Amino acid sequence: MEPTVRNVLFCCPRCQREEEIIGDRNPSCMNCRVEMVPPSDYSQVSMSPYTAIVRMKTISERCGIDHARTNGRFKRERETWAAGMLALALSKLKDDVWWVEVETVDATPDTKLRQIDQTANGNVINTRNIENVDWEENVDDIMTVIRKKCKRSYPSDYLLVVHARNYGKEINFDRVIEEMKRVQSPFLEVWVIAVVGLDDVKVVRVSPGLPVVDLKIRAELERASKQVPFIKRGSRGREPGFYDAGTVFLPLPRCD
Repeated sequence: MEPTVRNVLFCCPRCQREEEIIGDRNPSCMNCRVEMVPPSDYSQVSMSPYTAIVRMKTISERCGIDHARTNGRFKRERETWAAGMLALALSKLKDDVWWVEVETVDATPDTKLRQIDQTANGNVINTRNIENVDWEENVDDIMTVIRKKCKRSYPSDYLLVVHARNYGKEINFDRVIEEMKRVQSPFLEVWVIAVVGLDDVKVVRVSPGLPVVDLKIRAELERASKQVPFIKRGSRGREPGFYDAGTVFLPLPRCD
């Protein structure tokens, strides 16, 4: 029996043209005459917050905002968007550099944030494990979503990140913080991310209460765009760690 020949989506690193190629594993771009980049997946790389956020923006532009918000095929991209927003907030608080990862093996966590300190004794990797949940328009009170999550068992180092997608409902963060004091939460921290204007996102830690981080998205993304887009785990010499992944093609899910 002859082996099955699969179509593989490649991308030109120069003109960004994507093309499905059959058989050839080192194709060149028909326009630019440069070697095209094969696809990577979430298990192979960590991405900058800028990259995570812009990927979701691109899906919204290609597929329509409603489709991007509701279609299950974009669940991972929505979760990385939320993790990217939390990373921007944490960077604004302490000027740390964070990376977003998607969990591809275990059921939990949904996403991870990595912060890497280079010391004389090697790399020190700080990790934030994130459980993501959406507050949808069909649920009146955000606390209903949070309480439901808090009734389940999670490791004590997990963070809960609530993406407030109930855009017609105002959030009284002071009330949420007070109510969270009476909730038996398994999470180390609970954060709420809310889009409050065309260029404004509010990121609030509601358990334990505070801080509140107000993000001006255009300015924050401009600053974050200077970060290397992708890193990967590997080793240089005897030193294992995370390194610049170079040119990476991470295909987005199709709209249809």
